[in-house]
Amino acid sequence: MKRKITGMLIASALACSLLAGCQKADPSGNTGTQAGGTTAAGTEAQTSATDKDAVKVRILTRFSNPDSVREKYFMDMVAKFQEENPDILLEDVSISDEESHDTLFKTSVAAGDPIEVFNFLGYAANLDYVKNGVLADLSGLMDEDPAWTEDYIDALFAPVDYSDYGVEGIYGIPNAPYGVCCFYNKAVFDKLNMELPENWEAIEKAAPILIDNGYIPMAFGAKDNYRAGHFLTALSMKYYGDQLKTDLINGDTAWNSPETVVLIDMMKKWYDEGIFGSNNLAYDANGELAKLESGEAAIIFSGSWNIATVNEFENASDIVCKGFPYFESKPEFKDEWMGGPDDFMSMTAKPGDDNYEASVRVLKFFTSQEYWQGLYEVQQGGGTFPVKFDETIEADPLTTEFNEYYSRAANMIGEIEQFSPMTSLLDTVRTEVTTIFAGDSAGDIADRIQAEVEAYDAMQ
Repeated sequence: MKRKITGMLIASALACSLLAGCQKADPSGNTGTQAGGTTAAGTEAQTSATDKDAVKVRILTRFSNPDSVREKYFMDMVAKFQEENPDILLEDVSISDEESHDTLFKTSVAAGDPIEVFNFLGYAANLDYVKNGVLADLSGLMDEDPAWTEDYIDALFAPVDYSDYGVEGIYGIPNAPYGVCCFYNKAVFDKLNMELPENWEAIEKAAPILIDNGYIPMAFGAKDNYRAGHFLTALSMKYYGDQLKTDLINGDTAWNSPETVVLIDMMKKWYDEGIFGSNNLAYDANGELAKLESGEAAIIFSGSWNIATVNEFENASDIVCKGFPYFESKPEFKDEWMGGPDDFMSMTAKPGDDNYEASVRVLKFFTSQEYWQGLYEVQQGGGTFPVKFDETIEADPLTTEFNEYYSRAANMIGEIEQFSPMTSLLDTVRTEVTTIFAGDSAGDIADRIQAEVEAYDAMQ
């Protein structure tokens, strides 16, 4: 099976997946991150059987935080699988923290015992796993069982189609279409008789008033280094559109060029001015949510993956969702977004492996239409999904607000580094940009990133 879809179609396809009114397509037409939380590392993993004859399969996701609606649902479904499949010993080794998750998978690959079913980001950043045969080509399974993926949105498969790199096949099942957005505590602004600032110029003007009244203008949980990577890409889209991404990945622009440095310097300036608050390295994305709910933070930049969690806030009626701030001076890029298909379920088990059939059953269970239908109902129609549904649930206010912005997206990309075949670039950029919270300068950060890129290029 070949699902070759160009990136230009992704925005319109995702708009359909997010709008409450989208209906199921003809069956013949095959169609957020996640906050860090309690990790599974060092704890007893959940297993689905104790029979010594059961086939062991490990599953690794970033869903281990029971305080997240989406993650709790996954954990409940692990228990359901355990009950329904006593012949499979399913070991859930999921870790919400992205760095720990990625390290665990890399370690299993290096040890020659790759985790059988796992989620990953797709795009060129995972090209090495595909070329080296770590990931299984799923296209044969999809051809054999077309009903399995018939309700998926075709455009979401683009980041796991590596045919442009000379590798045929499909290497993942879409898990979480998303868009980076902002949540505002409207009660804070109402109390101060302020309008909600939707562009960076307005946020800069509002910040001193918010700070003087004891509020963090925009909480930034830098303990999760992906927050810096997400922010940099979202900011670049509002400042340059996707041109900087294209130039960086093609090598036409260096990472320490003025175009890149100016973005990192903006982030550093906003941190120095107190817009992001203080002690940012001490808390993560969950901390951002807590500060928003408590009223300590006026705004957080987040993503559609957290809509269901915000809906559980005691003060959910005070929270509104808007797009990532744009620049009033750059109106042409107002509707450029960081978002799209992200996070795919895949497997490493191959035909002939003792646990291949069991791994296929696990993969299909956690990517089935029934799985998504259950999550759709648990989230009461809120959030984003990779599939269409026969019947839609009237969306909650946050989802409706999110869709008002997201449906206008003219273009969207994933994190810039995901488009590079340099696998380590994603972590390099995230880690380096995070050092603005330790006092590093934009120029030094950009120089270190460029040095890593040049070292990689020299080895090719």
